[in-house]
Amino acid sequence: MPRDFLADKTLESMPQLSRESAATSPPPEKSKANSYGTSLVRVEDPFKKMANKKIHPFSSLLSVEDLDDCDWLEHAAFDPIEAASREKIEYRLRTCGELCTGLFSSAYPTAPGALGAIQKTRAFASIDSSDSDRKRILLGHIISTKSASKLVTDDSMDYPKDFRANYQLTPSIGHNEDGETICLHSLCVHPDFASQGLGQMLLKSYVQRIKDSGVAKRIALLCRERLVGFYQKAGFEKVGPSKCQYGGGNWYDMIIEFDGGFGHNDDDF
Repeated sequence: MPRDFLADKTLESMPQLSRESAATSPPPEKSKANSYGTSLVRVEDPFKKMANKKIHPFSSLLSVEDLDDCDWLEHAAFDPIEAASREKIEYRLRTCGELCTGLFSSAYPTAPGALGAIQKTRAFASIDSSDSDRKRILLGHIISTKSASKLVTDDSMDYPKDFRANYQLTPSIGHNEDGETICLHSLCVHPDFASQGLGQMLLKSYVQRIKDSGVAKRIALLCRERLVGFYQKAGFEKVGPSKCQYGGGNWYDMIIEFDGGFGHNDDDF
């Protein structure tokens, strides 16, 4: 489920991100192309520079190769009852990684502050092949699937347990390749980097990419009532209490439409 970012600064209050290829955070050598023509995306104009210039974030599509990092971040950011299991994350990255985005930075072990401290907690991949001491650090991610329903459902949040051996384009649960709704299951930022505007930046960038790609008509998600305002700032509309019982229930449905509006009378609701 999306994490609590109510304390995040909005994009409008952030100065511009640096375009310089600083030694602290170059993008990886190889970008990850996807079927929608979008590869690694440097977080820059029209976005603003973070107040902490040492972060130098950049974003990239995710794949199953990022499973360890995503599993680590998911469980660092969420309560156990809300965090997706490692196997569920693997399913989503393996099946539709082109719908999933990571926000990264990089650091040496000697870097001051939170980046250096996090780098010492676990093994991270090197940022490039020529400098194994500087590591690529996942600060935030968005993990999504597609659904034929207009809202997130318990079935869309589930996954086929035989997904490794039996790939299906349109299973009854999990990712539906023919679906027209992006179900945003996980939006999170590492707790050490909360309240710095990263959540809004990641979300707005993702919404724009999905809209521009034309891959879906809408994005739907679940959130707690206290987070409704956060998602409304990014253009989402509050639908009402959700029927989903994941993590104990008590969720609210949120949706953003790309094709001219959202109808509360739709039979799919």
